[in-house]
Amino acid sequence: MKFRQIEAFRYIMLRGTTAAAAAEMHITQPAVSRLIKDLEVSLGFMLFERSGNRLIPTLEANQWFKSVEESFLGLEKLAAVADKIRHQVPSELKIACTSAIGTSLVPLAIKEHRRYFPDEHFSVFTHSVSEMVIKLQNHAIDLAVGLPVPQLPGIVQEELGQARYVFAARDDHPLMAQTQVNIEDLVDESVLTVINSDPNYWSALNHVLDPIEHRIRRHIGIDTSHTAYAMIEQGLAVGVLEPFAARTWQSSRVATRRFEPEIRYPYGLAYSTNAKHHTSLSRFIESLTMVAKTMTEFD
Repeated sequence: MKFRQIEAFRYIMLRGTTAAAAAEMHITQPAVSRLIKDLEVSLGFMLFERSGNRLIPTLEANQWFKSVEESFLGLEKLAAVADKIRHQVPSELKIACTSAIGTSLVPLAIKEHRRYFPDEHFSVFTHSVSEMVIKLQNHAIDLAVGLPVPQLPGIVQEELGQARYVFAARDDHPLMAQTQVNIEDLVDESVLTVINSDPNYWSALNHVLDPIEHRIRRHIGIDTSHTAYAMIEQGLAVGVLEPFAARTWQSSRVATRRFEPEIRYPYGLAYSTNAKHHTSLSRFIESLTMVAKTMTEFD
């Protein structure tokens, strides 16, 4: 017994003819007739008496139809519940982001979003990329914002833009007299080292610095941009860093300059395949995308 056979039987009982059943199922009338014949063989009793072009339900068919209808009503209820889940609005949006994005893009996007949806609730978590991946897979967050996560089944990614990394130093550093800092200018400088569990994320930065690696000093390692900018403010080192966290340090002694050769990294967002059906999340993604387009860090 196959579901398609039961479906054909139900449509004939509800609509009265094989033609109507065929139209509902988007198949031909002969295909419906074959389904009914196969079903009768499987059941071991006749479902319809044939009278010309008419099918007259047997007593057994009417008895069996009651159970079939109960089952289909149950399926329809399950479908309705699934639809409700698919379109439900979460009580709050759980967003994970890197520390730099959490003090730049995300607050700006939430501010913009709340202009139109003031009752929206947010929980914002600061995580590394690897932590965001785990939380996405466990459905502990609705959205991850930052550097790209690995390509994973069930995870959708959208790019927000490319960010050009900048040279950062204390504002009284001699290199701040220049409008642009070149790689050779870093020779003999104490340059911050990015510490990360996945060095592949920093391959572009490492590749650019490789030619002078033995001519620069490495005294301090950092794993977040804000720690890097704090070290720079104290005059402890210089760095080639992402530009987002620099916003927070504009009123301090930290300054930035264009760096050559250019280093770019993509930034984007990631969410579960089914998550964008959530109205709140879909609307917030629109706010994020709109705000990102106005930020000079995405050049």
